Amino acid sequence: MRHDRKTQSAAPNNGLLPFSKMITKSLPPLRHAPRMLWPWLTLPASLTAALQRAYGKLHTVQALLLDSGRANPTPTERRILHLHRGEQIFWREVLLHGGDLMHPALWARTTIPLRELRHGLLPLTRHGTRPIGNTLFRHRRLRRSPIQAESQPRFGQRRWQRRSVLRRGDTGVLVEEHFLPDLPRWAGRGRR
Repeated sequence: MRHDRKTQSAAPNNGLLPFSKMITKSLPPLRHAPRMLWPWLTLPASLTAALQRAYGKLHTVQALLLDSGRANPTPTERRILHLHRGEQIFWREVLLHGGDLMHPALWARTTIPLRELRHGLLPLTRHGTRPIGNTLFRHRRLRRSPIQAESQPRFGQRRWQRRSVLRRGDTGVLVEEHFLPDLPRWAGRGRR
């Protein structure tokens, strides 16, 4: 699956912080999201850990690697990660599931500026089928930007998604998570 560049729109700068430029005024507010999604959309911790808790001991959260590689960033990625023209990214797209590939819970995309890989993030490019979330949230100094939740057309229907930047100093990782129909019922935050 390729990243759908058509769903990204430039947001006007209303004097807000750079991270809040990700959402335009025309997008529906969180109160229009189904109530069952609210804890998933607003969780500041690892979605992987929360998914594991929801699946219970019988299933382990797994990532099906859809694609990954080096590329030029989309205009939105360039703006959010403060990239200069010509800078490239490493990106990775996965489906997270609890052992049944026919019923994935999340589609996720991780975007890392190539220049940041030498700042301790290179192992993230070698995760294969392991979810990145648990690794990212082991970094004690990691800070998350405000989470931006929105509803966008994805996979033929309107889907809720969230986006944020995980930062350690000047190092930033953009994480986008799209919630799919087979998302399990919320069972709490999990370990992290």
